[in-house]
Amino acid sequence: MNHKYAHILYNDKEYLTPKKATFDHRTKAGFMTTWSTDHASLLLKEKYWNCLSAFGLESAMRRKISFERKHSDTNLLYFKYELEVPDSLEGYFDATVVGAVSRHLSIRETTEEVYKMLRDYADGSLKFNDQIISSWLGEKVSSLYLENREKSELENALLKYGETIVSKILWNVYNGDLPRMGKDLSSMVYLYTEMLDLALSV
Repeated sequence: MNHKYAHILYNDKEYLTPKKATFDHRTKAGFMTTWSTDHASLLLKEKYWNCLSAFGLESAMRRKISFERKHSDTNLLYFKYELEVPDSLEGYFDATVVGAVSRHLSIRETTEEVYKMLRDYADGSLKFNDQIISSWLGEKVSSLYLENREKSELENALLKYGETIVSKILWNVYNGDLPRMGKDLSSMVYLYTEMLDLALSV
């Protein structure tokens, strides 16, 4: 169990935490182990729950969960879920790129910096050009002690990650709606962190 992850299930009347939860992004389904048979019975009886998932202090995301059935192990339940962010975000996840960035830097901070550049560009206080990007890349890697190969790998990953947010996610997922994308930043970071961990565990 990865103790960096925390999940809270809640509805209008109750809230509880599972012992373990696993989410399959391909099928939008998963399974959950509860701490007691009473918890399992409650979840199955109410069926529809909200789930707030968090990764340390880095990020958080909400899902809507529908419990389907119980395993022969009385504390294991199967469920289906829906994201509260656009499903199409998952299509822009690149395990190689996110993995390279996360080995050295905070995905949350990196994502927020790209968003801030977009916001500054939108209000006219920033003009995107090669010098701005080079300066940003330089600042991100200058404090890290990396070999030339690692430095080049990180710079390429940062550039690809930034380009994905600026030219693909903003326009293809959010139709250019920068404030709406901004509200989903934490969820996007959580989603990519969880997808990366799942990719690495395969």
